[in-house]
Amino acid sequence: MRKIVLLALLLVSVSLRAEDFKILFINTESIKIGKTTRVAGDVFSDAEKIYWKDGKQAMKVMSLDTKKQYVLVSEDFRQRKLKSAKDFIVKNNRLSTRGIGNLSSVAALLGGRIYWLNPTLITIEYEPDEGEFFFLKANDEEIKLEMEGPQLILDDRIWGESVPIQIETDLYFHYKDGENELVDPGVLIIPLPNEIHLKKR
Repeated sequence: MRKIVLLALLLVSVSLRAEDFKILFINTESIKIGKTTRVAGDVFSDAEKIYWKDGKQAMKVMSLDTKKQYVLVSEDFRQRKLKSAKDFIVKNNRLSTRGIGNLSSVAALLGGRIYWLNPTLITIEYEPDEGEFFFLKANDEEIKLEMEGPQLILDDRIWGESVPIQIETDLYFHYKDGENELVDPGVLIIPLPNEIHLKKR
């Protein structure tokens, strides 16, 4: 009981602490966050409301505190009724605590859908041992996913020669004893428009 109370207090303290994010990439010329129009390279607070233009607008951001990267997408925010980066992080943290340290936490985080900007880094709460790895399987083709710290890397190798409108694939985990476990069946990967990439000078 004491451990549960301590964990709850820790989650509350983390959620109360302000976190700043840097915009690494945005697929429109600018975006309004809080009271200010921002472009790639700008920094904003997690509590500031994000005013999306349309369902295809997206940005890749990095926490200046943890250095973790996230893809924030208009349609995802609308479906989950999120308003700020803080809402997004809190919601994902709640998902990751379900079966923390287990592969079920990875499936909970993905929720059957990944919005993709090349490359996309997905923070997971699972650390493979040496010789273990995640891989995608679609149309009998297996693609091993590399990791950067606690983040899965989804780069353009997952597509082959051309990027489709979207693709449905299965996420597996390979154990060092040679066994494979299905982590999340039917994961929908949705590429996002990325024609515009402006860096603040």
